[in-house]
Amino acid sequence: MSNAQLILIDKRKQPLKEYLVAVAASDGISLKGVEIMASPEKGATSLLNGQVFIPPLEAYNFKVKKIAQKSLETIFIDEEAFTVEAFIEKSSEDEDVRKALTKSIARLRKNLEKLIQPFCESEVIDLINERRNDALFKLKEHAQNLKGKNIVCIDIEATNISTDPDADIIQLSACDGEGKELFNQLINPGYDIPENDKHNITTEMVQDAPLLAKAWDEIHDTLRDADVVLAYSTESDFMYLEKSAEKKMLRFELDYNTWLDAAELSKDLIGAIRWHSERMYWFYKTPKLTDAYAKVLDKPFPGDAHDALADAQATVELFNAMLKRGEQSQVEQKKPKKVEKQQVTNNLFAAAFANAKRS
Repeated sequence: MSNAQLILIDKRKQPLKEYLVAVAASDGISLKGVEIMASPEKGATSLLNGQVFIPPLEAYNFKVKKIAQKSLETIFIDEEAFTVEAFIEKSSEDEDVRKALTKSIARLRKNLEKLIQPFCESEVIDLINERRNDALFKLKEHAQNLKGKNIVCIDIEATNISTDPDADIIQLSACDGEGKELFNQLINPGYDIPENDKHNITTEMVQDAPLLAKAWDEIHDTLRDADVVLAYSTESDFMYLEKSAEKKMLRFELDYNTWLDAAELSKDLIGAIRWHSERMYWFYKTPKLTDAYAKVLDKPFPGDAHDALADAQATVELFNAMLKRGEQSQVEQKKPKKVEKQQVTNNLFAAAFANAKRS
C-alpha cells in the first residue's frame, strides 16, 4: 500500500500583509513559497509540485470553504491550471499512488482552509464590505429618487484626452434611461484625425459630417433639458463640452450638478481596494466600463468598446443593473458614529484602517 499524500508547503516567513489581502480580494493571488506537493512517502523526492492559487475572495463572498474548493480546482504547473484530480493523474501512473493521493485530498482541503482563513478575517475585508454596503444604499436611494425622471446618458469620442486643450470632439452620442438612441452624431473637427487607439474613427468617416457648431444646439439642449445626465466618467465628458463651447464660442448652459457618474458608482460597488505605499492610504480603483459591465451583468461587453453610442447604451444597462442591486439589497443607512478621540500610533496600517473607517 502506498504512503503517497498531497502536502501543502508553506515557506513564507513573514506574517500576512494587508496589501496582499487587497489583491487577493479582487484579483486572486499566487503566494510565493506556497505549493502543493505530491509526495510518494516521507523523505522521498517529490512526484510533482504545483503553485497554489487563491481565487478572488470577493467572488466567493469571502467564504473560506468555497475559496479552498476553487483553489483545489486551479493548481498551476508552470502557467497551466489543473484540478486536483488532474494534478494527481499527472503525478503518477501507479494506481496505488493515485489512490493514496486521492485519499489525502480531504486533509489538503483543511490545510488550504487554514491558509485562507486569515485572508477572510483581515480588516481589509471589513473595509471592502463597508464600501459595498454604502454603495448599495446609495444605489437604493438613486433607484427611488430617479423614478419618472428624464435621464440622458452621453458618451463622447475625441481626438485626444479631455485634459488636452487641443482635443476636439469627433462623436457625440446619447440614449435615454432605457437605452433608446437620442442622437448619434459624428463631428468633423476640420482637420485630419490623428491615429488613436482610443477610437476607430477616421478622417474619411467624418468628411461629410457637420462641424460641431452646426450640431451643437440639438445636443446642447437635449442635455440641458435632462433631469439627469448620466455618463461613465462625467468629469471628462463635461470637460470636452465645456472646453469646446469656450473654444468655438458656443452657448453653454449645462449644470454639472445634474450629472451623475456611473464610474464612481461602479468603483464603490465593485472597484478593487489597493494600498498606496508612498502616500500611506487605501484607495479604490475605478474599473473600465468594459470590466464593470462584464462583472455586474455577468456577460461580455456588447459591441465596440470605443463607439460612443455603444458605450452610452452599455452605461445605461450597467447603471440599471446596479440600481436593481441596490433595490434588492437589505442595506439600511448607517447611524452616525460617535467621534472618538484619536490615539497616537506608530502602526501606519492601523492608522490607515482607522482613517478609512472614519471616512
